[in-house]
Amino acid sequence: MAITSAINDLVASIYELFASVVGGIYSAIHAVFAAVFGLFSGFVNLFADIFKGAFDVVGGLGKFLASNIVIVAIIALGGYAFVRYQNAQGRPAVPQKKVQ
Repeated sequence: MAITSAINDLVASIYELFASVVGGIYSAIHAVFAAVFGLFSGFVNLFADIFKGAFDVVGGLGKFLASNIVIVAIIALGGYAFVRYQNAQGRPAVPQKKVQ
């Protein structure tokens, strides 16, 4: 019985050693693939965030410029309306200079 138990324990130990080595190799390969995949995924997320930020900046700049254009147009329309009103009343929009 002792010899069969020893052989059984030896075979079990060899199997455990083989399973441990294969598991370690699998874990190392899996870690490398996970790291490479994470790196490429990180680059994709980086570029997506950069382009999203750029579009946000351009959108904010576009809104700013559009609002300034509207304000300048309102002021220009007010000036044009004033000049038309003054001419309709028979008065010049800009009085003549006084020459001495």
